Amino acid sequence: MLTPFAVIALVAHLAAIARVLTYRRQGSRHRRHVSWIAWVLVVVLGGSAIELALHAKSIGIFEAGSAVLLALFLFGVRGNVARLLWSE
Repeated sequence: MLTPFAVIALVAHLAAIARVLTYRRQGSRHRRHVSWIAWVLVVVLGGSAIELALHAKSIGIFEAGSAVLLALFLFGVRGNVARLLWSE
């Protein structure tokens, strides 16, 4: 049985993955190193989501909060990992 914090973290991870995967460049230039970082971010978030779904472990408020904050940051930059890494 998943705890409420684990469900919150799982939903936040899945939302962040979906946002990064649905990013559209719309004329911005392609940066290979940023795309690799985005790929690694999706892999790590996906692994975390799978681990949360398969192994119901005790997740605290801080882990759930960090997952929600990361998802909010990714939604704030509309999935643009380059903007998340470097400010203008």
